[in-house]
Amino acid sequence: MADILVVDDDESMATAFHRFLRHDEHDFRIASDAAEAERLIAERRPNVVIMDIRMPGRDGLQALQDLRSRFPDVYVVMMTAYGTSQTSIDAIRAGAFDYLTKPLDLDQLRGVIAKALAAQRVRDKTQAPGHDAALAAGVRLVGETPAMHEVYKMIGRLATNDVPALITGERGTGKQLVTRTIHDNSARASRPYVSVDGAMMPDADLEAALTAPGTGTLHVAAIERMSPVLQARLARALSADRSAGKPLDARVLASTDRNLTEDVRAGSFSRELYDALSVITLRLPPLRDRRDDIPLLVRHFIQRFNEELDRSIKGVADDVSTRLQEHPWPGNVGELERVIKRACIVARSDVITLDEIAERLGDARFERQDVESALARTARTALHERLVERSAPSASSPFHEIVDLVEVTLVQEALTITNGNQVKAAEILGVNRATLRKKMPADR
Repeated sequence: MADILVVDDDESMATAFHRFLRHDEHDFRIASDAAEAERLIAERRPNVVIMDIRMPGRDGLQALQDLRSRFPDVYVVMMTAYGTSQTSIDAIRAGAFDYLTKPLDLDQLRGVIAKALAAQRVRDKTQAPGHDAALAAGVRLVGETPAMHEVYKMIGRLATNDVPALITGERGTGKQLVTRTIHDNSARASRPYVSVDGAMMPDADLEAALTAPGTGTLHVAAIERMSPVLQARLARALSADRSAGKPLDARVLASTDRNLTEDVRAGSFSRELYDALSVITLRLPPLRDRRDDIPLLVRHFIQRFNEELDRSIKGVADDVSTRLQEHPWPGNVGELERVIKRACIVARSDVITLDEIAERLGDARFERQDVESALARTARTALHERLVERSAPSASSPFHEIVDLVEVTLVQEALTITNGNQVKAAEILGVNRATLRKKMPADR
């Protein structure tokens, strides 16, 4: 049972919702416009808001943005009789949990409500004080950006559907934590959770892990490192499971930081196993794509390490906050965790200063200054040579000569990084391929 608020000025729709929600034994209230909805939400937070896009006064999309700003913990499902692909995109972009078109399919509506409640349970459980989503590791999912809400939604769906899944993401994005969270919020939560490295599982252990009575969830980390023999066995087991129509004793969740589609094309990963696992894929966003979560993560880590290390750190200095926001975080949340832990250990006061984090990050300000100095020296040398050789006129200006030198260097480095792949090099540089080819050295 959930607490649901319906926002719709259509009396017939209000009556239909009244019958539907009462039949499904939900607590509910009905508002006719955005202002009334905000008042009712302020009085009592609903689990889910179901809101029409076309309403008097503020339309639903504007109301959605306002609600997400004021009440970020409330999931909002949008509905309209005038749906277009752009409307759907706008609704999801503005923060809607889901999007429905009228006339409503009641089974679809029930499913959306169930998914919203499951996602909310995951979020609330993982963010509740003292929650231990990864047992002794003492860590939990943290984040309120749209990217993380998409993760919560997918975890909720995976927690309520006992199927294999593939969790992808760069190193340090929290793949194992996500698989543990899915397990903890599923019907298998009371059964064992087992996590193994794909490269370290003995051949004889796979069948036992999949078929042992009472097994809960088997997480295979770095699935791409599993031997070809084990890949084939696991693919057969998952395929037989689907064709037989009955679940394995273990639910399989695999994770990887690689692009498995490229490995499949290269023949280094089993296509059958990839097809079996990737029907449901959850991609975890890198930290650089959710920078607004960095302050939340910093506070979370400081609180955790205060308890672990018996410290009383209150926070970070303003220039530290700026530096943390600017860092590219190639190691993602795992890297941030290590930086904050070290800072908590070495901090000389109750506020973390820039000196206490710069060493671990490699201060990009100084690196940038070194690059700028090198460029300045190159430009100065070229200009001095131009002054000395004034009697020898050149077809081009020193400005364009230096710019050409920088452009050629950028192109060379991009091609080196991408092993000569012009499409990828152009993508990295943010130029089209024709521009890249014009700037390529003549010997390529």
